[in-house]
Amino acid sequence: MYDAVADEYCYPGTTVLKNKLDIRASEELAAFEAEVSDARADEELPAGDLDFEHFKAVHRHLFQDVYDWAGEPRTVRISKGESTFCFPENIEREAKRLVVSPEVV
Repeated sequence: MYDAVADEYCYPGTTVLKNKLDIRASEELAAFEAEVSDARADEELPAGDLDFEHFKAVHRHLFQDVYDWAGEPRTVRISKGESTFCFPENIEREAKRLVVSPEVV
C-alpha cells in the first residue's frame, strides 16, 4: 500500500501504516481508509482560510478515524503506489504556496 523508510509510522518490518484498528494487511487498510475518508468527505468540512492550519484541519477531519496522527505534518518521506508525497521538509512551504488569496476567491 504505502512505501516508506522504516519509521514510526509503519508496523515494524512492513510498509503498512500504523492505524487505529491495528489493521496489518495493506489491502484491508486501503479499503478501510477509503471507506471512512469517503464518509467523512460527505460531511461538512472544517471552516478555514485555506491556509496551512486549515489544510491540517481538513486532513484531520478526513482521516481521524484511521490514524492517530491525522492532521499532523509527517516527519518521514512516504509514497503510495507510484505517487511520492511531498517530502516532510517541504510540507509547510508547499502548503503555503497553495493558499488562495481572497482576491481570487
